[in-house]
Amino acid sequence: MNFKYLIIILISMTTYSQVSVEGVVKDEKTLTSLEDVRIQLRPISKKGAGYWTGTMTKKNGIFKVSTSMKLPANISFEKEGCGKKTIKLKEGDEVPSEVFLDCSDEAIKAIIIEQTLDTDGDGLVDKEDKCPKESGLAENEGCPAEGDSLEDKAEALAIAAEEASKAAKDAEVKAEGDKKAQFALMTSISSKIYFALDVYLISDSGKIKLKEIKALLDSNPSAKLLIEGHASSDGDEDFNTALSNKRAEMVKSVLIEMGVDSLRLSTKSYGEDKPAVDNSTSEGRSNNRRVEISMQ
Repeated sequence: MNFKYLIIILISMTTYSQVSVEGVVKDEKTLTSLEDVRIQLRPISKKGAGYWTGTMTKKNGIFKVSTSMKLPANISFEKEGCGKKTIKLKEGDEVPSEVFLDCSDEAIKAIIIEQTLDTDGDGLVDKEDKCPKESGLAENEGCPAEGDSLEDKAEALAIAAEEASKAAKDAEVKAEGDKKAQFALMTSISSKIYFALDVYLISDSGKIKLKEIKALLDSNPSAKLLIEGHASSDGDEDFNTALSNKRAEMVKSVLIEMGVDSLRLSTKSYGEDKPAVDNSTSEGRSNNRRVEISMQ
C-alpha cells in the first residue's frame, strides 16, 4: 500500500473536529515496517477536549486511528526498544505518511525475526500461527486439518524448521548491512559545518567532518550532495549573501580536493534569509553561521 501523506480529515462541528489519521510506522535505520506499535491520539487542551483514542499498527506497520476532539492534538507512537515519537496536529497540517522510530540494534533484530519467522514453513509467521511447529492451513489458523498425522510430516517439518532458521539468520545479516548503509546516508544528510564571524575558511573540526562525508560518498557511489551556505544577521544583507556563497563554495572546493567528483556536488546560498534559530542572541547567530550538507 502506498501513502503519500498521513490523511487528516477535519469535519467542522460546533466544538469538535472529526480527526482521522492513517499511515505506516518504520524503523529509521533499517526501514523495517513495525507492527504492534502503540498509537494514541489525544487532545492537547484538557478543557472540552473530547475523547482520546488509540490503536496498534497492523501487518506491514499500517495504522488508522480516528476520534472526535478539539484541535490541536498530539499523536504518539511507541514501541518497546524503539522509543516514542509525538507529532502535534493542528487544523490544516500536512504530516508525512511514514513515521520513523529509532529502534536499538537488539530490538530491531528481535523484531525482524518475530515478524518473519515461520518455523513450520506453512506461510504463516509464528506469531500469527496457532500451531507454529506444525505445518497447517491458513484457514485453520496455521494448524493441520483434522486427522492429519504428525508422523507423516516429520521430515517436512524438519526441513521447514531448518529453512526457517536459515531465513532468520539471513534476515539478521541483511538487517545489519542495511542498518550500516542507512546510518551512513543519514549521517551525511544531517551534517553541518559551522563558521566564525565573517569567516568562510573551514575549521579543523569542519575538515574532519568533511573527511567523514567523503568516506560515506565513497561507500555510496550513487549519492549526490546539496551544499547550502548560510550567514547570521551580523553585517549588511549584501555582505551576508556573498559570505554564505563563499562558505558553500569553500566546502565544495575542499571535498573536490579530497577526491569527490564535482558532478556529485551542488551549491546554494541564502545569506541571512534562512536562519536555523533566532538571530536575537549571540548563541543563535553563532548557530546560523553554517553550511548544511544534505542528500539530493
